[in-house]
Amino acid sequence: MRPLRAHAPHELRTDLLERARAAAPREACGLLLGRRTPDGIELESLAELPNRARTADAFELEPLDVLAAERAALASGREVVGAWHSHVDAPAVPSVRDLAGAGYGLSLVISLRANELRAWQGAVELELA
Repeated sequence: MRPLRAHAPHELRTDLLERARAAAPREACGLLLGRRTPDGIELESLAELPNRARTADAFELEPLDVLAAERAALASGREVVGAWHSHVDAPAVPSVRDLAGAGYGLSLVISLRANELRAWQGAVELELA
């Protein structure tokens, strides 16, 4: 079985990095909108959601915010295909806490320290094209 692949247009990657920088020193977070294809996941846009975590080095999404974003995505003909968040001073690798909360399968992690974006499905890194 071929590993899953995620495609994120350059503009979306740039937008994610800018949002992560703007939220620092707190982590930025939200949902990824797009569609699933036989070859993987096509990312089309994002929804930035408020980070409800009590500490700056974590993220937590409010269930009602997630529900509203899911409804808006469906109304626009898209689906929520993953979640994204930033790490201010850590690599773009999901933490143990991130892995425990990975509810959508696809997770994009942005590292401001390394100025990079990586895609994950659980603890398995995906090709990001």
